[in-house]
Amino acid sequence: MELLRMIRIVLWSFFGVRRRAAHEADFAHVNFSLLPFVALALAALIGGGIFGIVLIVAHATGTVQGF
Repeated sequence: MELLRMIRIVLWSFFGVRRRAAHEADFAHVNFSLLPFVALALAALIGGGIFGIVLIVAHATGTVQGF
């Protein structure tokens, strides 16, 4: 359950909009030593997902044009 809480904290921080009360409630029960690793893993997953989508779209458009 703590891992899901940390994932939620990191995703909300990526989005950038959060109420102060919810922010303080989440940080009251989180392990700060693991939070940077969760943030880096999620950033890598999101970046890899975007990169994969771009590769799929670029490959699809390249075959449509006949190159």
